[in-house]
Amino acid sequence: MEFIDNFVIQRWAVQFLVVLFLAGGLMTLAVGAGLIVGSAGTLRFFVAVNRWVSTRSVIGPVEDPRVAGRPVQKYRRWVAVAFIAGAAFALYGLVTAFDAQEVSRAFGLDARPSSAASWLAESARWVLIVGNLAAIAIGVFLGFFPDALAALEVSGGRRYSFRRFVKGADTMNLSLDNWVAASPRAAGWVIFVAGLVLLGDFGIVLFGAR
Repeated sequence: MEFIDNFVIQRWAVQFLVVLFLAGGLMTLAVGAGLIVGSAGTLRFFVAVNRWVSTRSVIGPVEDPRVAGRPVQKYRRWVAVAFIAGAAFALYGLVTAFDAQEVSRAFGLDARPSSAASWLAESARWVLIVGNLAAIAIGVFLGFFPDALAALEVSGGRRYSFRRFVKGADTMNLSLDNWVAASPRAAGWVIFVAGLVLLGDFGIVLFGAR
């Protein structure tokens, strides 16, 4: 794709990664220096930030099913007409009056390379076309085949617990922390040298590319 192969995009991505690794190197250097100079304070800091935070209170309400079938079924023909008419109008505009250049200018993409802006606009167009075709299909099923749509909703509307899939993934693993706590100064020197290597390597890459 021209968007991925574009030299400006590639250069920006490389520079972003280099700066990211440089920031990581600085943090690594600071942690190593902290363990060498003040191991007790640094270890206390580790204990303070190594807290287990449960996401259940946040994810729980999001997982609760919301059923809107009763009001939709009550006015299903009107809802079907709205789905079909709105999607058909949108499809007409997307197929006959879509201008990638105008869309790019409206969203401020005209300053980017033309190939990248065109790729973004065309991708958004096809996503909208597929979405509106799906809306027309849902409208037809809702208006003329409600039983088939209800059966489809039963098979596709099952509740899947996110907590079940990620159970155990957030269990704290403190093996590395225990090793650092057992030999803080030795670990500090290892981390400090690793930070120096990161800063040296990626600093050369960043300033050498300019």
